[in-house]
Amino acid sequence: MSCLVDHRASRPFNQTEVRRQRLVSRASYGAAAVSFGFSIVGAITGVPLSITIVSGLGGLCFTLVPLLGRVGPLASAICFVLVATAVVCGLTVLVGTSGGLLFYFFVMAAATPMIVGTERLSLPIAMVGICVASVCILHFTVAADTGRAPDWMQSGGFVVNAAAAGGLAVYVMSLGMKQIQRAEVALEDQYQRSETLLDNILPRSISERLKDPAHDEIADTYDDASILFADIVGFTAMSSHHSPSTVVHFLNELYLALDTLTDRYGLEKIKTTGDSYMVVSGVPVSRPDHLEVLARYALEMQEVCRRIAGPDGAPAHLRVGLACGPVVAGVVGSTKFFFDVWGDAVNVASRMESTGVADRIQVTDSVRDRLADRFVFEERGVVSVKGKGDQRTWFLLSARDGGRVS
Repeated sequence: MSCLVDHRASRPFNQTEVRRQRLVSRASYGAAAVSFGFSIVGAITGVPLSITIVSGLGGLCFTLVPLLGRVGPLASAICFVLVATAVVCGLTVLVGTSGGLLFYFFVMAAATPMIVGTERLSLPIAMVGICVASVCILHFTVAADTGRAPDWMQSGGFVVNAAAAGGLAVYVMSLGMKQIQRAEVALEDQYQRSETLLDNILPRSISERLKDPAHDEIADTYDDASILFADIVGFTAMSSHHSPSTVVHFLNELYLALDTLTDRYGLEKIKTTGDSYMVVSGVPVSRPDHLEVLARYALEMQEVCRRIAGPDGAPAHLRVGLACGPVVAGVVGSTKFFFDVWGDAVNVASRMESTGVADRIQVTDSVRDRLADRFVFEERGVVSVKGKGDQRTWFLLSARDGGRVS
């Protein structure tokens, strides 16, 4: 009884249970059609009333079986098998075993795992056991022909029951296979959506390693990489003077444009924190031109920002900082995890942004030295950098060739 009235009936059925309920309903209506068909034929041809009544009652019971799905996820499936067993046994006792009614037990045995499931393996085994035991008992205890049905019904019934049982088997199996195929398509769709979501959170190379059980911790050292921080000038005042929806709409428009630009340059966006946007080059895949590419990206980043109007209608302004050096990158956390980068170069790039000037790209002395032959710089002078003391910094103005990554 605990299988029929399940404690899980108080909560919504999951998709697997819903599919099984649907399969049981259709199988029940198919069995009801066969039972009512036999009952009608029996009434027309004048076979014994007991055979007609059993067939009719069986059809009625089959039509009621789907209603038991409200009791519990297994109630209708178990009752379907029990009703089918009772109907077939009753008719076999009345007409004999030579009428082909035993074929239906094999249909039930094949369908049972599909409608009951295999989570509780003992349950489908027990149901199949009932079918097998019923066949054996009826075969050895009931006569081949009881004499209650006319000869034409015995011989014709064998053919009809064989065909009907085969038809029911094909019908139920095809329904089950269609549901399995639909479930596989839905599962594949969910998998692709999960993969897309994961790719939006982590770099592809990192996500592939993270899915490998052998990589329980991901932390890589990069001898040389470039880091960029960008910050929206006046964002605090903007947030206080405009509605949250207006500010979010502006941020979304700006970050979508920057994300597109980041992808076009083949760079890696690390994170956005409020009005701060962080990008790295040369991580997680090392590249010899990481600094040059990031410098060109920074220049076009400013152009993109100027084309986007802020909540007040005026062009947005960015303060950008850029630095380079060794870093460590890895995945942090087990829930809401993210890919991050650490190192002195990261701290310096952040300081270049925070001490920078609106619409300018402030870089360190080392960045200027490495790019001086390909880019135009303007010396800013000595700037006090927290944790680093006084440092000479530069403003990146343009590329000498005026080129961009296409």
